[in-house]
Amino acid sequence: MTLSINEVYNEDCLKGLDQLEPETVDLLLTDPPFGIDFHKMGSQYNRLQRELGRDYIEVQEQDYYDFTLQWLQSAWRAMKPTASGFIFSGWNRLGDILNAITEIGFRLVNHIIWKYQFGVFTKKKFVSSHYHILYITKLPEKNDRLRTFNRIPEYSSSPGKLYFEDVWRINRDYQKGGEKTPTRLPLAVTDKCVRIGSNEGDLVLEPFLGSGSVVLSCIQYNRHYVGFEISEPIFNIAKNRIKRVKEQLGEKTDNLESWLKKTKK
Repeated sequence: MTLSINEVYNEDCLKGLDQLEPETVDLLLTDPPFGIDFHKMGSQYNRLQRELGRDYIEVQEQDYYDFTLQWLQSAWRAMKPTASGFIFSGWNRLGDILNAITEIGFRLVNHIIWKYQFGVFTKKKFVSSHYHILYITKLPEKNDRLRTFNRIPEYSSSPGKLYFEDVWRINRDYQKGGEKTPTRLPLAVTDKCVRIGSNEGDLVLEPFLGSGSVVLSCIQYNRHYVGFEISEPIFNIAKNRIKRVKEQLGEKTDNLESWLKKTKK
């Protein structure tokens, strides 16, 4: 299969990533599986096993490091020498991701905390109400000036000054009724990553498509994209969500398609 940009694929990312042309991706932006048994974890991360359902495909704990190493190595091959990435993680398998990042050769720029609204009540431990976002780059520190970091005023932590904190206070999405996916990232988060970490016309890679939030942010802000999702039911939810948003954009979608064709010339 020949991959095209601005497409999403119902395919295992471990196969899909190897089909990408080397050094073409500008930004990696993804929320990989957490690698934990949510039934045993109870209400951790607000992801109950019964809510995840049969369609959510998890990675076994004992396989998680090798799995992470494999997909990150493939992502490294696809990423430009100047590329950066945002990787979302819970705390349970965070060490595996950090170790894999170091082994492959990525440099950790920031360890961001995404603080969402109050989590599930617990009696004997602290309530989980955050995720981790690892901001990485292929660039060595001596060439850091080449890294894309757009200082967008609306994301500044101080009015009138361009200071950007590594704690993001953004509420999670709660899906009521209709089609659901277990790990939907709010657009406020994916928009922020896309806008700060890439430029118009850049190619954004999402190996674990989920509900498609990364792709929606790419469409909104004129980035190219390619994404993979192994679960067919979840892929179909993402595909329908992307289609609906394109239809809602109307004239803007037509303009975007014209713009995308121009950038390919």
